[in-house]
Amino acid sequence: MSTTLNMRALTTAMLLWAALGSSGSPPDPAKPLSAYHDGGEVLFTPQSEGTGPMASFGPWTLGQPLREEKPLDKRLNLYVVVPGKQYRTPARSGYDHSLIVNTLTEDKPREWDIYWCFVLDPAFQSDLRSEHDLLVAAQQSFRPADLFDLEDVFGHEAMADKIGARSLTDLKRYRHPDGSLPRVLMVPARQALRATAAPAETKPPQ
Repeated sequence: MSTTLNMRALTTAMLLWAALGSSGSPPDPAKPLSAYHDGGEVLFTPQSEGTGPMASFGPWTLGQPLREEKPLDKRLNLYVVVPGKQYRTPARSGYDHSLIVNTLTEDKPREWDIYWCFVLDPAFQSDLRSEHDLLVAAQQSFRPADLFDLEDVFGHEAMADKIGARSLTDLKRYRHPDGSLPRVLMVPARQALRATAAPAETKPPQ
């Protein structure tokens, strides 16, 4: 009799554990992030969109991605620019970056496509803080030196992680007909977020 009761209790406990484990709870909303817009700092606040893994860049969380990953014309743009001075850590310096948004939404959540932006030209020293300057740099090109290697690019670790580029051969599809490369390489992350972008009254912790 006691054995039967114990088996029933065990079965009930296992079913309850399975139900709790499969239900899942929504992840905590991502923290507000500092971003640049036209040179000034703004507050980018991602919205929680249910369950699933967070979109991230190195050790930083960007927010809960939308289910529709394909870039859409109706969406706004969030650029992750490497290298950058906003988010830095000695432990993962290859992921040091800044965030740039192309507009403000005040308190109205909008959908944003994420773009990875890697400065390829070692001679490019500008600290990018606006979409205009970013797009101008992306339209410029440079011719790599004879001994140029992908490890000469500051964000080569992040490039291997996000776009699978581990050698110059992997950048072949981004070369111009004359053999040059864009000074700043922009690649769709195929991830999108829902967030607001508003003037920053106080700077969020990093």
